[in-house]
Amino acid sequence: MALPGLPIAPAGGGDVLDSIDPRLCVSCKGARMLCGIDPCPLLARIRHQLPQIAKSGAVGRDLFGSSPPSLFVGRHGYPKVTVGPMLPPDKRDEAGARRLDNPRDWMGLAIPDVVGLRSSLVRTTHSVRIHEPRPPGDIFSNDRILRASQELALSARPVDAEVRLERVPRFGQVSVGEFTPPHGPTAALERATLAENVRVEKPVERAANDTDLRAAEAIASLYQAGVDHYQLEKILSAGMLGLGAKRKLVPTRWSITATDDQVGQALIPRVQDLRSVDKPTVQFAERFGNRFFVLLLPGPFAFETVEAWLKGNFWGRDAAQIVESDHEDWRGRTTYAATAGGYYATRLSVLEHLVSLQRQATAIVHREITDAYTTPLGVWVVRETCKAALASKPLVFEDPAAALRHMDRHALLRSWQAHAPLLKQTLARRTLDSFGAP
Repeated sequence: MALPGLPIAPAGGGDVLDSIDPRLCVSCKGARMLCGIDPCPLLARIRHQLPQIAKSGAVGRDLFGSSPPSLFVGRHGYPKVTVGPMLPPDKRDEAGARRLDNPRDWMGLAIPDVVGLRSSLVRTTHSVRIHEPRPPGDIFSNDRILRASQELALSARPVDAEVRLERVPRFGQVSVGEFTPPHGPTAALERATLAENVRVEKPVERAANDTDLRAAEAIASLYQAGVDHYQLEKILSAGMLGLGAKRKLVPTRWSITATDDQVGQALIPRVQDLRSVDKPTVQFAERFGNRFFVLLLPGPFAFETVEAWLKGNFWGRDAAQIVESDHEDWRGRTTYAATAGGYYATRLSVLEHLVSLQRQATAIVHREITDAYTTPLGVWVVRETCKAALASKPLVFEDPAAALRHMDRHALLRSWQAHAPLLKQTLARRTLDSFGAP
């Protein structure tokens, strides 16, 4: 669905955003209420500026549609949250339903097309506690709506669902955010039922039924079994993993980063046992106004990401540039990254690439967010664009200096290296090879 562009109008006089430092917005990304305002005033403004997307045909309170499958767990009011299936107001074939919630299929689209595609997906809400009771011997909740949502999370294919809403959904409203993909209207549920039986893959069934398996171990096991990363997020969010007494719903925003982190933590020891890459390489990709340079240097596994928010991007607005960075060496990190979910999504993409190469490396990722990134689409943009860079043909250099000169020639922010302490330490470190062979 082609839509007009999504420009950000300048903040006019009296706009609350005039009093908020853009650096605060880049650090918060609408997630931490660092300005003290909830909901995020920048996200609230962009929602009013998004094109009105008309839905053909009459839509009432009763919807029958094909869920991709998908569910959403909100975070407001935690530990009491909202949960419900996500579905379009119509039945679709399997490919059409899957496309509604498969970021890999969106990489060739423009920002307005992604927003348009997701605009038909209704987010339904039902208030529950994160530790909702379950019948003895049952892995699903007593609550019927939550149970339907949990069954959706386990499903390997789209599922037809029938819901009754408290009000008629308004399809002109689109919600966007930095962590989750856009979605259409939000409406409270009166009831929800699945119109068909779900098909659950054997590894997923085993993990969901194993109430003695910790969530981190379950995620690693399912990943190794080939369960799709985006389904892992949903299974964790629905409270279907972990020790029986401790299972709980996880807000969707948190489950995305938690899954990236846990899978990454499981891959790091595997990568650390591999032989190092031989020479420096640089790879590049650009999608949705996000430019990714990935530098792999010979040496032990370490990771650093530098994010440069250039003038005119969504969160930084009119600030000339805002740069943040995070890194870890072989010891890992013990604090949450300042670059938030993007850090763990990028690290995972790099680790998966190193596993495929059967090599380890010191990885430096430089991300530039330009004024073409007018609307936040979700952390998937970071994960998939970094993967696209790593899928490109690598440029091989004889030494790190040559690789960095190449990056500097093509980067929009020439001073990015000043914000990369791990890179500086790596270049300064003197190894035995520096002294030549004995």
